[in-house]
This record gives sequence, C-alpha cells and structure tokens, in this order.
Amino acid sequence: MTARNREWPVALALAPVMLVLLAPFAWLIMSSLKTEAEIAQAAPFSWPANLMWRNYADAWQIGGFGDLVGNSLLNLAGVVALTLITCVPAGYALAKIRFPGREWLFYAFILGLTIPIQAIVIPLYEVLSGLRLVNTLTGIVLAQVSNGIPFGIFLMRSFFISVPDELVEAAKIDGATHFQILTKVFLPISSPAIQALVIISALSTWNDFFLPLIVLISPDVQTLPLGLVRFAGTYSSEYRLVFSGTVISFLPIILLYILTQRRFTEGLTQGAIKG
Repeated sequence: MTARNREWPVALALAPVMLVLLAPFAWLIMSSLKTEAEIAQAAPFSWPANLMWRNYADAWQIGGFGDLVGNSLLNLAGVVALTLITCVPAGYALAKIRFPGREWLFYAFILGLTIPIQAIVIPLYEVLSGLRLVNTLTGIVLAQVSNGIPFGIFLMRSFFISVPDELVEAAKIDGATHFQILTKVFLPISSPAIQALVIISALSTWNDFFLPLIVLISPDVQTLPLGLVRFAGTYSSEYRLVFSGTVISFLPIILLYILTQRRFTEGLTQGAIKG
C-alpha cells in the first residue's frame, strides 16, 4: 500500500470532525449574506435568495471598522516587530553565548510561560499607568510583547541551539562578532522559526481581547475584538450587521494562516525536533 493510499482512512475518519468544526463558520458566513427576515425564518444552512453583500458595507460604515482594522494592524505590526527585535537576539544569546547565570535566566523566562496574564494584570496596569501609557496603542503593544516574550525566546533558543557550535567558532576565527554571526550566519538559516514566531505573534495579537480590554478605553484607540463586542452590543437586534462584522474580524487572520500554514508547521516542527 502506497503512502497516499494509507492516508485515505485517516482522511475519512477526520472528515466528520472537519464538518463539525466548519459548520459554525459556514452558518455564520451564509447568515451574513441574508436579510433579517431570512435569518429569522429560514433554515440555518439555507442559501440566501439574494446575496446581500451590502451587509458588509453597512457593517463597515456603521461600526467604524475602518478605524478598528487600522488600530489592529498598527498594534499587530508593533508587536511583531518588537517581538522579533527582542526574542531573536535573546534566543541566540541563550543558545550560543556562555555567560554566568545563562541557564537560570533561561529558566526565569520559562517560568513566565506558567504565569497567566490574569495573575499580573493589576501590577501591569499600574506600570502602564505610571508611564502614562494607558489608553494608548503604545501601551497595548508593550503589554502584549511582554506577555509573548517567554514563548518567543523559548522557540528561538530551541532552534538556535540545534545549529552546530562549529559555525560560531569558525566565524569567530574569521573575526566576526556575535552580532555579525547572528545577522549573517544564523538569520539566513532560521527563516522557518522566525516565520513561525511571526505567525504566532500575529494570531495571538489580532485575536487578543483581554489585554486591550484592560488597557484601551476610548473607542478611537480600540482594536477590532473590542470594537466588535461594542458593535454587537449596540446593534444586538441587527443580526445581519453583527454577523457581517464578525466575518470581517476573523477573515484576515484566517487567510493569513491558510497562506502560511506550511511555514508555520515547519517552524514549529524544526524547533521541537532540534530543540
């Protein structure tokens, strides 16, 4: 039996699970294209008589989704950039540079993975308040970066530690500094791990509701999850608008994952096997 033939039983077994997982998304998308009367009276999975694409335009305009998406994109770009700037060098240092207390420092970062953000939200808010960063996009970016740093360092260190030390020694003999070794030797070969870190950071940042709820107050600086909840509360009886707004909120990040899922899986697999 070929490898492809052996995959068919697994695919058939997983098909019902896939249908159960996809059913809510199918219902939501179809409902977002219906009129209010069809949503109330028609069967949940019935196809609308006329595709109401204007539902998306109405939701976008009424809910101010343009500003919400813009805030979320700025937030995402800031978090991803700072995560890479901090986690990639830190992962390299903890993997390839010997200094006193290196292992204990790594264990301290690992300890951060075990602490839920809810346990430190009060001191985190006090720090941001003291820095006058509450209700600002800068404040939420710093809060989310600090929350994601432990995992980011763990992922990058797991990848870098698998690279032979001989590469570092050879570069040192040629007179390269650690910064040059990182940028010219390690970064070109660590693309899968870096892409996995970018995707994980983007997914968690885009979907984060708790930290923005604590830090962001004014509607003009709120991100998409917060704005969607506010919009759904205001127009709770306008199901077509609520459904359309929900699709607008999750569609970009789902498309991102679909387009990058292979790189995402490769990065996590290499870090897990080699780390």
